[in-house]
Order: sequence, then structure tokens, then C-alpha cells
Amino acid sequence: MKKIITLIIICAICMALATPVLAAPNYLFSTGDDVTFGRPTSHNEPIAPDPMSENIRRNKDAALLPPPFGIFSGNIPTDQASRFHDNLRTSGPVFLPGGDLTNPYVSVPTGLLPHTSQLAELHTAPRFYADGSIGTIFVERTGRTIRVYHGETEENMRRGAGHFTMTSAWDGNVVLAGHNRGTFGFFDFVRDLQMGDRITYTTLFGVRTYEVFSLERVNEYDHSMLGWSAENILTLITCVENTPSLRRVAQLREVR
Repeated sequence: MKKIITLIIICAICMALATPVLAAPNYLFSTGDDVTFGRPTSHNEPIAPDPMSENIRRNKDAALLPPPFGIFSGNIPTDQASRFHDNLRTSGPVFLPGGDLTNPYVSVPTGLLPHTSQLAELHTAPRFYADGSIGTIFVERTGRTIRVYHGETEENMRRGAGHFTMTSAWDGNVVLAGHNRGTFGFFDFVRDLQMGDRITYTTLFGVRTYEVFSLERVNEYDHSMLGWSAENILTLITCVENTPSLRRVAQLREVR
């Protein structure tokens, strides 16, 4: 009897050792011809970026960005053909400092003048002081000196006067803008100017004194005062208090 039990145990042990080999699970599988997982990523077509939709802010505060042309510029055209672009002028006399003293004006035929920086006699591009300003204006009526910075931006008008970048910085029509009241009301004096008042403009090009010859209010979209002038003119622009649709404009002519 013991021999039979021993034999049964030996057989059971042999079967137990053989079962894992016969019953080992098969982890291999086949997807078949009807299953497709797409092409390998190394063969995917590259996606070209769309320049019309890249780098566009779409978050909810995107509309709060400031206008691209500054506080006072509005919709002034900036293409090369525009008469507001870099002091281009269509025709007429142009004053050339240092020219013929008997006839310092040169007649320009119909058509656009070349870029004013190509005319050696004219200085229109700003030259900068170490503090970043391009000059100062001294207002005789108030006895105050105000720094002038290139660009009619909010940042510049918090520091002083902002210079319209599309106007000359020295020869011709120099146009400046500033706030008329509040903490940064550097141009609050404009509403008190009178005919004959004088302002001195100092830059690295030299010093000029101007005298008021025009005081008026214009529509906020009236850009006629930004055009090139054959005379040396200083144009000051500021807001009209409580009337956002208007601008106060003072123009001064160089005193020789």
C-alpha cells in the first residue's frame, strides 16, 4: 500500500513540473489586417505655422492693449506715400539753413521729396542726450523747463513732452504732445498761452526761440498740424478738459 501511495505522489510531482511548460501564457498577439494604428510618427507630415494666427493674444484682457500709434496719433497713415510720413512734402518752397542768404528757399517740383535725412542741410532725426531725452522746452510764461522725449507715448508723457515720431525733431515743424492736467499735466500751460508768448527749444542741434502765432481747438482726428513746414515751427498739442473729442493746438514760429 505504501508503495502505491509513493508512486502516486511521484506521478503528481512529475505532472506538476510539466504543467507550467505546457500552460505558459502566450503574451504575443496579432492585430490582424483589419486594425490600423496609423503611420509611425517619424513619417508624419510637418505642420507649417500660419503667420496670420501665430502669436496672437486671445485671453480676455487682450482688448486692453494700448493703441499702436500712441495716445494722440489716432489713425495717422504711416505708409511712405503719406504726407505725414517722416516729413515728406508734395511740393513748394523748402527752407535750407546755410544756403544762399539772398534766396534760402529752394523750389521743389511736384512729387515727393526724398527722405529728409538724405538732405544734408535738413536735420529731422532726433539726437539723444544721456538721459534719453532729445531736448527741453522752456516756457517763459511759467518759467518752467520740460524735457522732451522721442515718441508720443503714455510713458513719455508721464516724464514730460512726447515728440511725434513722424515729425521733424529740429528743422521744419516739430510737434510735441503732453497731458493738460493731473499729476503729469506738463502741458497745462498751453490753455493759458497768448499771442506773442515765447518758448525756447534746446537740443543737441542748437537753441531756438519760438513765438505763438496760432491758438485753436481742432477735432481729435484732425492731423493737418503734423505736416511738414517750410518754416521752423513748434506745435504743441494737448487735450481739451472734459471734451475728449477736441484737441488744443498752439503753434509757434521761430523768432529770428
